[in-house]
Amino acid sequence: MGLIGNILSGGLGSVVEKVGDIADKFHLSGEEKNEFKLQLEALLQKRDAEVEETIRTELGAKERVLVAELTQGDSYTKRARPTVVYAGLVMIFFNYTIAPIIGVGALELPVAFWGSWGGIVATWSIGRSAEKRGTRSKLTSAITGSKLDL
Repeated sequence: MGLIGNILSGGLGSVVEKVGDIADKFHLSGEEKNEFKLQLEALLQKRDAEVEETIRTELGAKERVLVAELTQGDSYTKRARPTVVYAGLVMIFFNYTIAPIIGVGALELPVAFWGSWGGIVATWSIGRSAEKRGTRSKLTSAITGSKLDL
């Protein structure tokens, strides 16, 4: 395994050791080498803390979106499905499940139905996914029908 592989597999201590080995090649006193290693370790810990803070912020945004969805009063919108999605599902279910059972042949749903309904569902799903990730904008609010509170 190469130097990069060793660094990546060894963790933070390995990084400090490898960089320390490189620093040993310079003509530094023992105290200067130790100070360099300590500074390097502090920088790596600071970077890790910033990454952790970013992850915590993202999780907090997702949590606020989910809490807002669950605490809203309207149970219809709480289920987060627009009427067009329900209507399309009912038409598909009736056409391919109920109609054959009652003896009526399944109707060929036109390409325009599949294109329109699929486009609406895809757009709405992308908007909801973006909203759940914490992305709030006029566009996502227009797609999902939610109010934009900036």
